[in-house]
Amino acid sequence: MKKNEKKEPQTNEEEITEPIEIPSEPETEVKGKSEAEEYKDMLQRLQAEFDNFRKRNAESVKISRNDGINEIILELLPVMDSFERGLASIDESVKSGVELIYKQFSNLFNKYNVEEIVSLDAEFDPNIHHAIAQVDDPENAGKIVEVYQKGYIRNKKVLRAALVKVAQ
Repeated sequence: MKKNEKKEPQTNEEEITEPIEIPSEPETEVKGKSEAEEYKDMLQRLQAEFDNFRKRNAESVKISRNDGINEIILELLPVMDSFERGLASIDESVKSGVELIYKQFSNLFNKYNVEEIVSLDAEFDPNIHHAIAQVDDPENAGKIVEVYQKGYIRNKKVLRAALVKVAQ
């Protein structure tokens, strides 16, 4: 090859035998709208799924929080029982200080909707009472005649059943 000669690019005529189809504008527009609708539908579904996830997660957090509070209160119930027994057996000089501490516990329980299960003279309910003794008393049959340990309920959930004596 000489310096001034230019080499022409070789073309392979066999490769260019099929004509290139350029879609018409209406066909492209319809296809684009169809794809846009698919993406919009997919986005709406994802958004709905995320909203459902967020709601389920919020409910799960709420339930877990309540369960945690219930566990702590269950741990405090024996302390409350001890305070009540202590108040009944101490002299007046110390009683006012212990009553103040007891009142603080009571206020804490009230803050978290902890309620005492009223049991004495009530009808026995196996859902909230645990009978550990019976006494023959046909006049009060089915009623609770003595409470050995108070029961507590929080937000309609029994934290601890009351230990009671039931009349037969």
